[in-house]
Amino acid sequence: MPEVLEIEQVEIEKIEQVTPSWDSWVVEVPKEIIEAQNLNVDALISPTFRNGKIEAEIINPSPELKEISRQILEENRELYEELKRLGD
Repeated sequence: MPEVLEIEQVEIEKIEQVTPSWDSWVVEVPKEIIEAQNLNVDALISPTFRNGKIEAEIINPSPELKEISRQILEENRELYEELKRLGD
């Protein structure tokens, strides 16, 4: 069974309200678009709000990033499988 992460409880008064300051995010590219546009199989898209519009950049993960992701997956495989079983 996966480890259970314990979260330390904090008094509500001590929690600082933070407003997100990011304007970009990363999304996976659907398989059909990868094939239609002849993109790298591992390609990701990074949409960004800029000047009232959404612009996007195609990201191709480096071999180093792929290896780091693989290691994280392997180290936490039981946790990920349990989350998948529970429906994330």
